[in-house]
Amino acid sequence: MTYAAIVQGFDGLMNGVKVKLVQIDQQKAGQRIDNFLLGYFANVPKSRVYRALRSGEVRVNKRRVKPVYRLQIGDQIRIPPLRQNFSAKPLHIPKAQCERLENCILKEDQYLLVLNKPAGLAVHAGTGDAYGVIEILRASREHQPYLELAHRIDKETSGCLILAKTRRSLLDIQQSLQSDTSIKNYICLVKGLWQVSGYDVRHNIQKNGHENTSGKMKVSSTGLAAHTTFSTIETFANSTLLKVQIHTGRTHQIRIHAQAEHHPIAGDPRYGDFDYNHELQKMGLRRMFLHASQLRLRLTDLSQNYEIHAPLPEELKQLCQRLKNKSDH
Repeated sequence: MTYAAIVQGFDGLMNGVKVKLVQIDQQKAGQRIDNFLLGYFANVPKSRVYRALRSGEVRVNKRRVKPVYRLQIGDQIRIPPLRQNFSAKPLHIPKAQCERLENCILKEDQYLLVLNKPAGLAVHAGTGDAYGVIEILRASREHQPYLELAHRIDKETSGCLILAKTRRSLLDIQQSLQSDTSIKNYICLVKGLWQVSGYDVRHNIQKNGHENTSGKMKVSSTGLAAHTTFSTIETFANSTLLKVQIHTGRTHQIRIHAQAEHHPIAGDPRYGDFDYNHELQKMGLRRMFLHASQLRLRLTDLSQNYEIHAPLPEELKQLCQRLKNKSDH
């Protein structure tokens, strides 16, 4: 059964009429059963979906499975009629948002799409965000059979963001990003003068358990290993422009490591310096100065190599010029 046939098979299910049997094809193979169900039952509470799994209402090849079960090609899934909650308002994404992101595409082929993500836009819906990059692009490309985030970058960060167009490419991209074959470079502006070249920072990072702090993560000897390399591009009166390479992908890694070295990132609302940020706001900075500038990928399974560059946004270029002019006087 094709992907389209699977979708059509849910027409009766939406009315809660009868049990359906669907067969997994290559596009959905490898996905967890709970994620598969949540994707199709967007209007059903998560608790109800998981209850259907626990109770055996949902079966794979006539057997009960746990939520972590990964689907295989040819699996037959028994889908029960679950009551839909149609009282929730359908997600409306403005056409202008779709056009904006389509114009931000840096690279696209049959395997992936690389976006120059604007700052201030989350990669997916979440707390305080009705939609993000993935929801916008899915709305823009209604007939795209598969589109998934291959990784994430912070809402406040701009630059290279990869989306996979097939399940196979998703797994290949993620494997590459976790290996030494990929290069992930950023550009950032930090407080103070920091003359370094290939300076390695290896502070471990973990979640911050204290509720009365703005920082989500913190440096801790008991945290996960994190490795970042900083190199100076240019210095100004009280700021330094840096090239940054990350060797691990911890949450807020660059921001935490810069703060730990006493050079917080300009405009950082969580880990930055309030007075420094205030001074830069007077000079026109309206965002965090952190940009994912370069990605180099070697996809082993697909035998594809990529090198993508995202140009520094104009507002960040202009700030650097203002800082340079101020330093020269």
